[in-house]
Amino acid sequence: MQIGVTDGASLQVHGAARKPLRVVLIDLNNFSRFPTLPVGLLCAVLRAAGHQVRVLSPFATGMPGIPRGARAGLFGLWDERLRWWSATTNSRLVRGARRKLEARRRPDAGGRSAELERTFETVLDERPDCVLVSTYLMYYELVTRLGRACQARGVPMIVGGPAFHTPETRKAWDGVPGSWGIYAGEGERHVQALLFAVASGERAPRVPGFTPSGGPDGGLADPLTELNMLPYPDYDDFPWDRYPNRIASILSARGCGWGVCKFCSDVVTVNGRGFRSRSLENVLGELAHLHQRYQVKLFCFSDLKLNSDLAVWRGLCAQFQSAVPGAQWTCSVHVGPRPDEGLSEADLVAARKAGLVRITTGLESGSQRLLDAMAKGSRVASYSAFYRAAKRAGISTRATAFSGYPGERAEDLDQTAAFLDEHADCIDRVHFSRFLIQSGTGIERALAGGSSSSLGLENLQRLPGAASVLHTSRAAQNWSYRLAASRLLAAVHRINRRHLDPIAREFEGAM
Repeated sequence: MQIGVTDGASLQVHGAARKPLRVVLIDLNNFSRFPTLPVGLLCAVLRAAGHQVRVLSPFATGMPGIPRGARAGLFGLWDERLRWWSATTNSRLVRGARRKLEARRRPDAGGRSAELERTFETVLDERPDCVLVSTYLMYYELVTRLGRACQARGVPMIVGGPAFHTPETRKAWDGVPGSWGIYAGEGERHVQALLFAVASGERAPRVPGFTPSGGPDGGLADPLTELNMLPYPDYDDFPWDRYPNRIASILSARGCGWGVCKFCSDVVTVNGRGFRSRSLENVLGELAHLHQRYQVKLFCFSDLKLNSDLAVWRGLCAQFQSAVPGAQWTCSVHVGPRPDEGLSEADLVAARKAGLVRITTGLESGSQRLLDAMAKGSRVASYSAFYRAAKRAGISTRATAFSGYPGERAEDLDQTAAFLDEHADCIDRVHFSRFLIQSGTGIERALAGGSSSSLGLENLQRLPGAASVLHTSRAAQNWSYRLAASRLLAAVHRINRRHLDPIAREFEGAM
């Protein structure tokens, strides 16, 4: 088997060769079940070039992550109903109290990041050349504290992450103390040039995707196209002993083969722009590499839709066990409009034989009217056939769904609840949420064009620092809609209260 590139030697990076740097890479993401793939890739690129890298993972210092898809608690339905009501009410007082409560529940709130910050202070005493922070937008206050520590010691800090895709968000983060700027884009190609410039004291380096602190917006770096040139991720510094089990994250492609859903932020953030796929041989080589280096037999594909490239999807179903005998894996797929989505019963049976034990798809709604409004390209009948075929193939399924899409009515919620009840025997988990408008999405652009009133939205509050728009819906103030939402939450709870199918329990809370 061709193992592929493992040392990053083929990746064309910008920046002349200079002396190695000492870099601290802080991973402020919420993955509490496996290492963070983008951070592992950056680490691999830098170490392949000879730099000294230290990864600080909050999970290693006692800061909790956020499990996904865990079993619902006994009284979870009442909690979900309260959350839904507090998010949709017109009462500013209630909505404000809700936001304060949510802030207290963040993984870094209540002193839970104290050990990370103490460890960071110790690391800074060793005078690294630069600090890179990969962060979700919820961690502004924590990044500010880390920045002050860098500022006190004269160590430059650069902030980046998946959601710095709009100029407004980059501007909102411009005032972080100690930050020399924001990097927006896939960092593997430009990270060395940026590090060398900053380490030499250059405050406004002309590096694609870099917005210097107090300077003009640098836009986004162009997406990488030749993904086969990337090294395999380096997960050496992650706290393997603290994870419930050994799962490795892997990506066969970036972007989405469909990529037009009006609500989706994944296709506009820095890693999701435009679909690009790796070769099957390169993906299989990484699977074998991760197994050999980290003794991993559990794999989580982070692709937006693993069946975007049917050649890779079917190749994995045919050759996965040759790469890692006995492996198990999970992924997300799109039940879309193509005549062949690679999701026939024969395809799913082959996937199960290849070790696929859990699969996720974006149901979003059981209303065909709403799916069409979202530009999902999906049919309710196709979802039904998919879930039943996956069940017969022996694959555990997970659905994502949400309420509150602009224009939604009570009957749409009832149709979603009816769909879940009808398919409760073949859906193991439902990740249900209230619709949040994300910056840069099709629906957010419609709002910017003045469509909020026609879409039934009120109380709009733009939060550029969080790349989102808060709102309430006129429909949600009607009792018929609220009762329908309550029925839908109950349908979700009935599914999520069950124990996960035994074949997929290794991935409980992971996806």
